[in-house]
Amino acid sequence: MGEKSIWEEYGITDYHRLQYVGDEVDEILSIVLKNVKVGIGLFEVGDTIRALYLNEAYFECIGYTVEEYQSKIDNIFSTLLEEDAKGFYECIMEHAPKVEKIYYTIRGYRADGSIGCFQIKGVPLQNRINDNPVYLTVISDISDQLDREEKIRQLQELNTSFLIQEERYKILEATTQALLFEFYPDQDLMIFSYNFPNNKKQKEIAHYSVYQKRFPFVHSSCREEFQQTLANACRKETEGTIEYLSSISGGGYRWMRTYYKSIADANGKIASVMGRIEDIHDAKMEKELLNHKAYTDGLTGLYRKEAAFEKMQEYVDESPESEFYFSVVDLDGFKKINDEYGHQYGDKVLKEMAVSLLKAFGENSIIGRFGGDEFIVLTKNISLPAVEEIFMQQTEKIHFCVGTVRWNLGETIEEVFERADQAMYRSKGERRE
Repeated sequence: MGEKSIWEEYGITDYHRLQYVGDEVDEILSIVLKNVKVGIGLFEVGDTIRALYLNEAYFECIGYTVEEYQSKIDNIFSTLLEEDAKGFYECIMEHAPKVEKIYYTIRGYRADGSIGCFQIKGVPLQNRINDNPVYLTVISDISDQLDREEKIRQLQELNTSFLIQEERYKILEATTQALLFEFYPDQDLMIFSYNFPNNKKQKEIAHYSVYQKRFPFVHSSCREEFQQTLANACRKETEGTIEYLSSISGGGYRWMRTYYKSIADANGKIASVMGRIEDIHDAKMEKELLNHKAYTDGLTGLYRKEAAFEKMQEYVDESPESEFYFSVVDLDGFKKINDEYGHQYGDKVLKEMAVSLLKAFGENSIIGRFGGDEFIVLTKNISLPAVEEIFMQQTEKIHFCVGTVRWNLGETIEEVFERADQAMYRSKGERRE
């Protein structure tokens, strides 16, 4: 047998393609192929990019077998992301006329459909066959490297975020007179920092979830919402405010407002929930007092007409399955009372009527002053005979006419009022007869 060529020695059966660059490439390629375990490719660039030669390491690098890649050899664009292929082609066309090296990072599809990121370093070679540029390239899979760099970048961003948060917290701590807190879900650890002129102490509470159950400081009416808010903040990155009644030393409760923000680590897991707690009790009480004055009748303390209508409609909408009766009450001869005994005595009668209705119907009812000498009453889950009996007992003290109707499902407050008002006038007419 004759002496094997250097290409046959390396198992290269398509070495005839190398005539594109002439015999001077022999020495270069023989050294590279023998000593470098990286992807080597020789490519001709025309309307597309055609592989003239690919070593075994090339296929390992890009995630194909030789057989799987056969259909791609004459157009490697088919393995690249479209936007990357366009940029890569433009890069070659820019540097090839100047016989310049190329450096490019490109994304391509592996045989299994996954996307890899590859670094290409190429040097131009002389094409002795035609005018198309020819490049000898070294190809490296840098997907893992980029993943590591991306994770490092995310960690750096997170670190920057933590530093910013730390500075904000320091500023907050220095300028705000409030109770600051930090909660660490993994450790179930709560740290309270008292930031008042005469109190700069810290209090750490280990096993906070257990502590909350043993010594609940949030009023029972607010506890479920408070616990749910903290649980949500520990599950995902969020921020917000919540108002609740909190116990205070010496007994009793005061309204507090908590501003909170949760911070996640690089994996999206919540690392901490922090914020501040402010006493808003005085402002809350002042606001509620103003609302109370706006909603209630100054003389009787009952709901004004508009507020009563609103509350009654909400009451029914919240419990559509319940039994509701609506009544319109009109005092007898009230104008005569005012004329004969004066308005002060008339006001006294109205107050007595309001107190009498409140005592008679209790907390499950809504009572309002409709205006003048008229009142409206909404009862829940009290039978019609029971409602009528309660009104009958009240007439022993103050004389009045009343019209009572059942609130039918789907009715509005205006519709049921109209029916009750008509019933009241029929009752008044019957008494006159």
